[in-house]
Amino acid sequence: MKIKKSQKFVQLDVRNWDNTELVESLSEICGTSKEYENDEVEVHQVVDLGKLKNEWRYLIILNISQDLDNLGAPVDHY
Repeated sequence: MKIKKSQKFVQLDVRNWDNTELVESLSEICGTSKEYENDEVEVHQVVDLGKLKNEWRYLIILNISQDLDNLGAPVDHY
């Protein structure tokens, strides 16, 4: 079994916490970061970058593992 591991960085901007569920947002980010259906994506860290004007900014660091012997079908995000 050949495993490829990588990290991806995503910026998350939040304008209104009343309309934002952090867990749902992180789940959506993980789902859209998959290239193949068998990819495993997990949140490694959420870094608070602070507030800029009326937005809170976060850096989301993801760990992605791919089994190169069993990738599965490509994920179509569109």
